[in-house]
Amino acid sequence: MTPTVIVFMYLFGTRIMKMTSKGLVIIIAAATSVCGVSAAIATAAACRAKKEELTLAVGMTLIFTVLMMIVMPVGIKAVGMSPIVGAAWMGGTIDATGAVVAAGSMLGPEAEKVAAVVKMIQNVLIGIVAFVVAVLWVTRVERDPSGPKPSPMEIWYRFPKFIVGFVAASLIFSFVLVPVMGMSAVEKNVIGAATKTLRGWLFCMAFVSIGLESNFRELAEQLTGGKPIILYIVGQSFNLVLTLIAAYLAFGGILFGKF
Repeated sequence: MTPTVIVFMYLFGTRIMKMTSKGLVIIIAAATSVCGVSAAIATAAACRAKKEELTLAVGMTLIFTVLMMIVMPVGIKAVGMSPIVGAAWMGGTIDATGAVVAAGSMLGPEAEKVAAVVKMIQNVLIGIVAFVVAVLWVTRVERDPSGPKPSPMEIWYRFPKFIVGFVAASLIFSFVLVPVMGMSAVEKNVIGAATKTLRGWLFCMAFVSIGLESNFRELAEQLTGGKPIILYIVGQSFNLVLTLIAAYLAFGGILFGKF
């Protein structure tokens, strides 16, 4: 689903809506289809987007994330949808991991786990999406046909380095800490006691920094004609439909039996 939504939104934004900034289009597409703010930051680094474009994409993503986090669980309950199917649907469409967990918890503890796992699977794609965008921007989008062949090191310069830390931390936790200490000890002593406060402060500082870079007058200029919002709404609508079909196939008893 994720690459399908990215390609759809990129083609819709550049060819149908004729948006001049391809960087803004791909940032919004990645934020919508992968995991919101983290994907937007990684993709913006890969395509060397303007800070104003990143701020715009992050702002839109956060606004719609809050709305979907509240509306989707209520709607799922109202129509009598299976909590597990609904959780998978939310995990694949709500843009932020924290919001996904909060929305899933409204449908029950099992639904919360399903929603979180689906979103984590999408989170793993951050590095792949950033790498592909960096390659495409270096070799195609920004390349001067009459200029010299781009250096492979340019891809490394553009690649967001925090993804290296993301992969390294995942490998260490999966193959070193958990086998040695056990999952419960890791959750209690490492994830809980040792790093919880630090992670909270770093997360807070990141969003404060985004706020300090936000200029509402410049953002208004980026919204001229409303094309970024239209792109997000159309892309997210497509994402909602596609993910709902996939959720029913995977968790509704069609492909793998009832959960």
